[in-house]
Amino acid sequence: MPFKVRCKLVSWTGDPERFPCHFDYQIGDEFTYDGEKFEGKICNGLLKNMAPVLWNTIFYGPGDYERMVYIYSGLSARDPSMKKYDGVGFRPLKKAPEGADPKYLRSIPARPPKSLIKRTRGFVCDDTRTGAYFTCEPVAIAGGGDMKTHYNRAMSILEKIKKQPGMTVDEILARFTRFEREEIYPPIYDLNVSLMLDEMVTVNYIELKDGKAYPKNPPA
Repeated sequence: MPFKVRCKLVSWTGDPERFPCHFDYQIGDEFTYDGEKFEGKICNGLLKNMAPVLWNTIFYGPGDYERMVYIYSGLSARDPSMKKYDGVGFRPLKKAPEGADPKYLRSIPARPPKSLIKRTRGFVCDDTRTGAYFTCEPVAIAGGGDMKTHYNRAMSILEKIKKQPGMTVDEILARFTRFEREEIYPPIYDLNVSLMLDEMVTVNYIELKDGKAYPKNPPA
């Protein structure tokens, strides 16, 4: 599921004393993106270098492509009647649409690696004389725009954990009905629930001990 991300000015790679920042950035300034909107001020000099780092952090967090939950969510079809469940109005699609070009279809990839690679992502402004360097990190689960579908799934899992701390993935899945597991987008099963738990660990909502999930600092 995508992350809400925060970008923060942490240092200068250039010489801001002789070439001061025209946007008047100060160390510690930050902005966020929640999947739908930005909050905070963004200099146009950041846009070129910021975009790919921001995108990677939104979908991968501190990890790699193989751990992006979205790629394990399967196909979907628009269904306004499902909006009360997923927040947007889609349902899982059990088979490919008739006439769909095969190049747009692919099966679920192999399981991602068990270990979560941690990295700090960052970018620098386009004015190298000043060189405002921002770090970009996940701070929450994104709930804006079309990211509501995965956000709602994550929050439904988190509610189960809060009510019964110490559950395994299989025990969490058993708390959902067949309809809730298979007919609401994204459908859930052991692999993507495991990845969702990893991502909730990343943003400090839960902690995992011996494969069991416990609430830690869940959002209000």
